[in-house]
Amino acid sequence: MTEEEPRIVNLSELTGRVDIEPDYHVDLPDTDQFVVVAGANYPAAATRYDHPNVAAMQDKVFHTRAYWPDGRKKWFQHAGRDFYFVIPRNKISLVFQKGYSYVPVVINGQTFRLSVTGGTFNGWTDFVGQKAHIGIDATVKVLNLLAEVAMPPVEIKSGTLLEIEALSQSDAAQFVELVAGHLCRSRLQEGHRLILHDGWSYDGSQGSFLVASKPKGRQFYIANNGHGAFRATYKAIDWTKTAAENGFVVEGPAQENRIGPITPCDTD
Repeated sequence: MTEEEPRIVNLSELTGRVDIEPDYHVDLPDTDQFVVVAGANYPAAATRYDHPNVAAMQDKVFHTRAYWPDGRKKWFQHAGRDFYFVIPRNKISLVFQKGYSYVPVVINGQTFRLSVTGGTFNGWTDFVGQKAHIGIDATVKVLNLLAEVAMPPVEIKSGTLLEIEALSQSDAAQFVELVAGHLCRSRLQEGHRLILHDGWSYDGSQGSFLVASKPKGRQFYIANNGHGAFRATYKAIDWTKTAAENGFVVEGPAQENRIGPITPCDTD
């Protein structure tokens, strides 16, 4: 016996609270368009994507988590870029399936999960806003699927104006550090130089040190200060300063909003 396929209903036929199952509901906004946000990770080709129907884009520091075998959380940071698409309501369909803060929808024939807020309210209710993120692992293929059904910025109604907050100085610096890390790890070789982070030193110095070798598959370099060699681990290296020391150009975070303002970060 095969499991029955879930219902799929166009959002133009739905509004307000939708009962998926007796103990699970989805609350939909009354809006003609949705802002769907898709992220891509550096240095993937998708981070260089552009299309006339991209409403906005912004470089960011993404945070993801995983778990140790004993259940403890571990957090990771990634340099990435968010792409914003304004998609008409009638181009999105709801999958009648439990999502629990990750509401399944179909856009242009592809199933995505909208990351939303949810909680216990007569069972579990997921609240979909006008703007929702679908994750940070988008490929060029995924971005093209979204762009094909998205509205050009010149056609977007004023009610869908999108405000984007600029990165804080600390987030911008961390973004540069993460991108510099990708760049240095792909380019550093014997004869280049590296510099250690504040709080790290070898023989009383943070460098610069001469790169002697890079053991294959290991997360450290063998470096030399003229008196002896040591292991410079990835976490000890200041990638931003190392990139500058070797003349590697690292661009700062980019951002563009084609349908609204970019507001200053209120934490700077």
